[in-house]
Parts: sequence; structure tokens; C-alpha cells
Amino acid sequence: MQDNIVLLSFEQTSKAYQALAELKQAAAEGRVQVIAAAVVERHADGRLQLKDGYGNGAVANAPLVGSMLGGLLGVLGGPLGVLMLGTTGALLGSMASADALGTRLSLVEQITRAVPPGATALFAHVEEAAVEVVDGLAKELDAVVLRRPTDAVYAEVQAAAEAQDAAAQQARQVLRDKQRAEWKEKLEAWSSEVQEHWHQLTDKIKARLDGKP
Repeated sequence: MQDNIVLLSFEQTSKAYQALAELKQAAAEGRVQVIAAAVVERHADGRLQLKDGYGNGAVANAPLVGSMLGGLLGVLGGPLGVLMLGTTGALLGSMASADALGTRLSLVEQITRAVPPGATALFAHVEEAAVEVVDGLAKELDAVVLRRPTDAVYAEVQAAAEAQDAAAQQARQVLRDKQRAEWKEKLEAWSSEVQEHWHQLTDKIKARLDGKP
């Protein structure tokens, strides 16, 4: 059995839902094991929206929580995924070529570019004895299919999550440093203001004391 993450990208949203239904049926018939699956839509602004989900034995209202697929979608739909989509030029008017989805890009980048704005996709974590079941489904519904080993995808998801955390920490540090710089200028101004008022007050007190009989 091969443990894979498979992605089927569709122009028509309805076909993604049909693919999910047929994949679940294939699992019920024992032709493939579906650990988790999800239908997602990529909006024009790069956002990734979960439309439907399925988990083998998972809680109905949270089928992807804690799953490998849930972690992948979290990265793809987060700031890093949107950034990758923008920096790799995967917009409708400048679609990635087939070669660009090859080895020159990381797996997360390949998967990101395989779901361009306006597309709907079926993501699935499967164990398959042969690729014909999913590939046959993709051919039937006119989908672009991408298949990658789960272990390799998991390693990149972990690295991407760490990169997002590091980027967030760096951003917070920059904000703190900027805040300190801004407050430093204000503190210096406030210090000068206090000193000026203090000198004025002490001069008045000194003059009053010197004027005493």
C-alpha cells in the first residue's frame, strides 16, 4: 500500500463534490482507503476556504482536526501559502507550466500552485494499492491530479509551520523594537519637558526664598 497525499483540481466546483462522493464510495467498496479528504476553494485573493470534509472515524463536525491533511491545509491557507501563491506567480493570467510543478519547487509550493485562484480542489490522504482508482476518477471528471508521498509532505508541513512561527516571532520583535524606538524619542522629549518645568519651579522657589526678610 502506498501512503499518499493526492490533489485533484477542478475548474467546476460541482465536480470536486462529485469526486469526494465517488472517492468515499470507492473506500466503502474497499478499492482505496481514505484517511481524510476535503473539498477546498481558492478565492481570487488567494484565500483557501474549506467547503466540505471527511475523516475516517473522525468527529463529524471536525473531520480534519489533528490530521495530516488538516495540517497541510492550515499551511496552504495561512500567510505562507498565500505568500507562495503570490511569489510564484500562480495567477489566472500567468499559470504555472507543467514543468514549474516539478522538482524545482518544494512540495508545498507545488501543491499551492496546483490550486490557482478560481479553482476548487479535492485533497485526500489515501492508502492505495494502485493509483488507477484515483487516477481513473480524475480522468472521468477532467481533473488535474497531483500525488506526493505523505511522509515527504508531512516533513515539509512541519518545516513550513516552524517557518511561519519564526516569521511571526520576527514580526513581533520588529514591532517591539519599533515601539521601543518610538517611546525612546517620546521619553527623551518628556524628560526635557520635565527638566524645563523643574528648573522653572526651582528658580521661583529660590527667588521666593531669597526675597524673605
